[in-house]
Amino acid sequence: MTPEEFARESWRAGAPAAPLPSLEELRARADRFRRKIVWRNWIEYIAGAVVIVAFLAMAIFVPLPALRIGAALIIGGTGVVMWQLHRRASPLTPMEHGGQYSLLDYQRRELVRQRDAIDSVFTWYLLPLIPGMAVVMAAPLLSTPLNRWAMPPADALMSMGFVVGVFAAIYALNKWGARQLQRQIDEIDAMRSA
Repeated sequence: MTPEEFARESWRAGAPAAPLPSLEELRARADRFRRKIVWRNWIEYIAGAVVIVAFLAMAIFVPLPALRIGAALIIGGTGVVMWQLHRRASPLTPMEHGGQYSLLDYQRRELVRQRDAIDSVFTWYLLPLIPGMAVVMAAPLLSTPLNRWAMPPADALMSMGFVVGVFAAIYALNKWGARQLQRQIDEIDAMRSA
């Protein structure tokens, strides 16, 4: 009896009201999940390239040194984010990893990798960008003599609040996504232990 057959039989015995999906359905779910990860990562890579080009132009053409430094920090932070995205959240390769595990184990392993990646999004996705964003937002103050510092205008404060809100939303959405993935992991664990 294969692990999938064992899990299916165990699931039927323990939870007759919620039958185990067929092997084809499990495989289709795994394929859909893998395609979703590939698309997500490509969107992130393209967005990262756009950010790098935009801030490279700022670092070259803007006369304020503080803005140039902030732009350079954002370029470096974006590079770190792209590298970490590839390292932590690239999908497992079916040809390389699929033959080593049963379908349930393969899918569980992928879910755990993706959950861990998005659950720790603050440290590898947001944190590398914060220094550069802080310097860019503070550039008008950093370019003004200390004795002439004043409260930033309302539109500047609103821009800062918007950036902080976007970062908070990214954090909250990823935490929510991690909880959703944990539910799928729990479902697989229930199949395996029933």
